[in-house]
Amino acid sequence: MDLAEKVALVTGGGGHLGSAVVRRLLTAGAHVVACEHRQEKLDALVAELPDDAAISAIACDVTDEDEVAAMIRRIRDEQGGLYALLNIVGGFAGGSNIAETDLETWHRMFRLNLTSMFLCCKHALPPMLEAGGGRIVSISSKAAEDLPAGRAAYAVAKAGVLNLTECLSKELAGTGVACAAVLPSIIDTPETRKARPKADPSRWVTPGSIANVLAWLISEEAGAVNGSVLRLYGELT
Repeated sequence: MDLAEKVALVTGGGGHLGSAVVRRLLTAGAHVVACEHRQEKLDALVAELPDDAAISAIACDVTDEDEVAAMIRRIRDEQGGLYALLNIVGGFAGGSNIAETDLETWHRMFRLNLTSMFLCCKHALPPMLEAGGGRIVSISSKAAEDLPAGRAAYAVAKAGVLNLTECLSKELAGTGVACAAVLPSIIDTPETRKARPKADPSRWVTPGSIANVLAWLISEEAGAVNGSVLRLYGELT
C-alpha cells in the first residue's frame, strides 16, 4: 500500500496505539501530523523517530473547538491540504454503576471519545471536500456493542462513535470522502497488562495489528469502504 504524498492527521499520536499508527503510516510514505494535548508526549514521539521522518507535531486539545480549528488551518497552510483523519484520542472510565457515576465522569467520557471526534471531523471535512477525496477512520470499542455493566459512560460514548460514523457515511456519499469505524477489544498495552495481571495478553489485539488495518482503510485499496464497522477482537468474542 502506498500513501506517498498523503497528509494524515493522527489524534492521540503519542499514545501506545497512536504512536503505532504514526509509525505505520510513515512506513507507507504518508506525511503524518501527530496531535497530542501534551507537548512532552509529542517531543518523546519525535525523538524516537528517524531525523528525516516526514512528521509534524502539533499540541492541541481536541475537545476545544478553537484549538481544533487552528490546528486544521495550520495543516492546510503548511501541508497544502489534508487527506486522512484518524481519530485515536479517547479515554476510559469504569467500575461504577449508573447510580454511582458522577456527572463529570459522564461528561469527560463524551468529551474525550465523542466530542473530540465530532470537532475533528467538522473542521477536517472542508479541505477534504474541496480536494474531492479523503478518509476518516475513528476508534470505537467492543464495549459499544456489548454495553457492559459498570461502564455506561464509556460504552455509550463509544456507541456514539458508531452512530456518528454512520451519519457521516450518508452525508459523504458521492463526495469522494469515506469513513469507517474500528472496534478493538482489549488492546495489549503496558497499562492494560498492569491492570489485568492475571489475564492472557496473547488473546488481545496489538497496537501494531490495529495500525495495519487503519493504514489499509485510508489507502486507495479501501476506496469502496464507507460507513463500515470493523471488529478487531483478537481471540476474544
